Amino acid sequence: MKKRIISLLLIATLLCVGRISFADTSISDAVPRSSLEFIPLFNGEDYVPVHDNQPDFILSQLTTVPYIMFSTLDELGRTGPGMACLGPETLPTQPRGVIGNIQPSGWHTTRYDDLIEDKYLYNRSHVIGYMLCGDNSTPENIFTGTRYLNAGSMLLFEAQVADYIETTRNHVIFRCSPIYDGENLIASGVQMEAFSVEDNGQLQFNVFVFNIQPGIEIDYSTGDSKIVEPATEAVSDKNIAQREEVQETEKAEIAYVLNTNTHKFHKPNCSSVKDIKEKNRKDFFGTREEAIAAGYVPCKRCHP
Repeated sequence: MKKRIISLLLIATLLCVGRISFADTSISDAVPRSSLEFIPLFNGEDYVPVHDNQPDFILSQLTTVPYIMFSTLDELGRTGPGMACLGPETLPTQPRGVIGNIQPSGWHTTRYDDLIEDKYLYNRSHVIGYMLCGDNSTPENIFTGTRYLNAGSMLLFEAQVADYIETTRNHVIFRCSPIYDGENLIASGVQMEAFSVEDNGQLQFNVFVFNIQPGIEIDYSTGDSKIVEPATEAVSDKNIAQREEVQETEKAEIAYVLNTNTHKFHKPNCSSVKDIKEKNRKDFFGTREEAIAAGYVPCKRCHP
């Protein structure tokens, strides 16, 4: 019943003013907050398809009546899902305002001048982008997203929807859900879903975009961050140690050193070995009898 009441209020509001009020409508009861159970672990891809890239809308949600709804902030102050029927009516008509006073959960003003083109790690990212709904300053529409998320894959999918609406003048059901791991204040990423109504899904997607920043390690529980220390030196040292260990093992396994010029064979610690030219030296791993059988004679100095 509560869902039906919300729907009726939406329609009534739209008929009266031509567009829904952003601040007075919540989808907290209509859209549950999602979990990471169905999201694969990050493997280097900026985003991954969810449910074979098919959005999870039900038939009753496929309306052409424009609306925009945001969730109320949860008990930790975290931004929840936003959902909308987007169309020509919802595209922005006013310039963007200032939102520097809004600090979503986990917000830090952190700069990495040498790693991030626009300096700052975090953006005030919109659940439903300004280019789609014209809303810029509703706190329930803003979460802490990395610059890489906000100006990368998230913008890519928002632009697809905006371009589609501007080209076709059709409507798109759109939902964006920040997803958190446990009580983390920073979302692990956002699930973005879209379905074009009039042409039965000529535009549709269901993706999870990871909230990451290359070169930066983020503590998602607090929003703290640090530069990922290069592992090359440590790896190099490890590799050197491994190579030295192998070399020592090989030395222990070397039975004799052959001089391919004089056709003598020596013990590895024989003083004559250091006088053998590199091009004439050959390590031998067989027995004494095998060395003799190969045409070599024992050194008279070390008596192998």
